[in-house]
Amino acid sequence: MVTFRKILVSLDGSELAENALAPAMAIAGAMASRAGGEPVKLILLRVVGPVALVAADPLLYDELMRMGIDEAQAYLNTVVASLKPERVTVEAHAATGSAASAIVQYAETSGVDLIVMSSHGRTGSSRWVYGSVAEKVLHHAPCATMIIRAHVGAPAFQNRKLLVPLDGSSLAERALEPALAIAEAVGSDVALLRLTSSREPLPESLTAGGENAAALDTAAAQERAEAEAYLQTLCAAHPNQRLTCAVETTSGDIADALVTYAEAHDVALIVMSSHGRSGIGRWLHGSVAEKVLRGANCATLIVRSPRG
Repeated sequence: MVTFRKILVSLDGSELAENALAPAMAIAGAMASRAGGEPVKLILLRVVGPVALVAADPLLYDELMRMGIDEAQAYLNTVVASLKPERVTVEAHAATGSAASAIVQYAETSGVDLIVMSSHGRTGSSRWVYGSVAEKVLHHAPCATMIIRAHVGAPAFQNRKLLVPLDGSSLAERALEPALAIAEAVGSDVALLRLTSSREPLPESLTAGGENAAALDTAAAQERAEAEAYLQTLCAAHPNQRLTCAVETTSGDIADALVTYAEAHDVALIVMSSHGRSGIGRWLHGSVAEKVLRGANCATLIVRSPRG
């Protein structure tokens, strides 16, 4: 079972960023309680950006950067003092550079298992939010990345459902173990979701009478049966977990269908892998994971596939 032993929380001094603290603390504490005595570390990181306007004056630049680092470290120390961790070691570090690059670099050099950070939710009439630091971190992070929406509160995962979308591939299944680990630690149920395709009958001019409709109905029924059997097999492989299975049919965008399902079923956290195979049966996980991240109205945990 996956255990997150080194968890990084990115902070920038704002209340929005601090919304990631409570969920990260909950996961760290829960992991510490089941880690068999192995240490669990929570790392708070604040990145100080370069001062572009005074870059031409090296002495002034260095002085302002030093002041920025001191201020960031003082802020982090105050946050650490406000926390009451149990069985968790909390550290605070300030870094310099562009936010996304510095976060990814720190995660790589420090062997971080999980990055937790906040992001704004949907804005305006569009369902999808683009271009955030969180999305940039997702693209390049060497580890799992959890994005907390602005409104998500402290008891985000406890006694609420975690959703794991699956497409039948081993790459998609990489999200299952982290989801089960978090669910077991915080006492949540896990819903496994498999989407199947909705087929529109061909025009009668291209078919022989009603044979087309009957054939499509048979194929759809077979696909659904196979999807249900697949999920039941996964549930049987984890008999002591609080798992439920669902098969839904969609003819539209995969990411949109996942987000809609999560909203309709009061899902607190979506856990899915990035990078997979394309098509309605085995979707392109990089693209779908990013769209779910942008559109989900709940927390999202993206599990990275191994880098080849």
